[in-house]
Amino acid sequence: MILDNAENHILALTHIVDRIPAIAATLSKELPDQLEDLEDGYRKLLDANYHFVETDIEARFHLLYEAFKKNQENIRQLELDNAEYENGQAQEEINALYDIFTREIAAQKVVENLLATLPTYLQHMKENNTLLGEDIARLSKTYLLPETAASHVRRIQTELESFEAAIVEVTSNQEEPTQAYSILEENLEDLQTQLKDIEDEQISVSERLTQIEKDDINARQKANVYVNRLHTIKRYMEKRNLPGIPQTFLKLFFTASNNTEDLMVELEQKMINIESVTRVLEIATNDMEALETETYNIVQYATLTEQLLQYSNRYRSFDERIQEAFNEALDIFEKEFDYHASFDKISQALEVAEPGVTNRFVTSYEKTRETIRF
Repeated sequence: MILDNAENHILALTHIVDRIPAIAATLSKELPDQLEDLEDGYRKLLDANYHFVETDIEARFHLLYEAFKKNQENIRQLELDNAEYENGQAQEEINALYDIFTREIAAQKVVENLLATLPTYLQHMKENNTLLGEDIARLSKTYLLPETAASHVRRIQTELESFEAAIVEVTSNQEEPTQAYSILEENLEDLQTQLKDIEDEQISVSERLTQIEKDDINARQKANVYVNRLHTIKRYMEKRNLPGIPQTFLKLFFTASNNTEDLMVELEQKMINIESVTRVLEIATNDMEALETETYNIVQYATLTEQLLQYSNRYRSFDERIQEAFNEALDIFEKEFDYHASFDKISQALEVAEPGVTNRFVTSYEKTRETIRF
């Protein structure tokens, strides 16, 4: 038993002895060398006018040297687990300091690039703002522009002047910087983001101004188209030789005509209100669509009614119900000009005598229907 205990003790001592060289080498050579390199790099950065957010770097160097000395005692006392732990803590602190320095070095490059590009970017935006102002001045001679357009451009101009002052201040301080590059990087990137937001505003204003002239051109083209369509629809209806024109058509026709005329009046104003033009154009467009639909419906039901009235002749001589429907449908057709109601009257009577007859006529009509040639 005694020999077994002695053997276990020897094995434990051997294990301790095996661990000591690596731990000692880390503490006496590797960590001090890293810290020395770190201190040397720090001095060079200070000489190059680098600043740091952290104000305790020197103290952290000192604490590391003190930690190295204290950890030597752990090795002398063979407290190797504690020694390894303290080495690890020291390595983490060295890495943290290294990250601070590399952060500032990387930030310096970003700052240098931003200071080289931001003035050009700002100048480009100032030129854009000048062009926007010129566009507003030009368009204001023809169009009633919302006051927000001009005030928007003026506000942007004020903001650009403020940003220019900020960029000039940072640029002038670069020979003797007073802030950490990471702080400058954050400030300049924030400035760049704000400039990008302003550029987006400029683009939005420019697009709205450009759209004004596009809307004007579109409205004038549509007005001419609608005038021609009104004449074409009128001729199309006249060619049908109908006994009369339904009031529904006349109401739609004159409404479309009046609103098209209103559109042309809006476009002839000395100062054009493009919002009013767009609103009247939308109304006129809806009117023309409704008028075109009504025109097709009237002609369709009038034509089909005439065909069905003629077809009913084969039944009238012996079918009093169809004769009666014929008389009523013809009366509606010739006096009331309600061609849809006339169609319903005669088609319902014929369907009783000959189911499916109406669909045959409708299908045939749809295949040969004459379209309005605008």
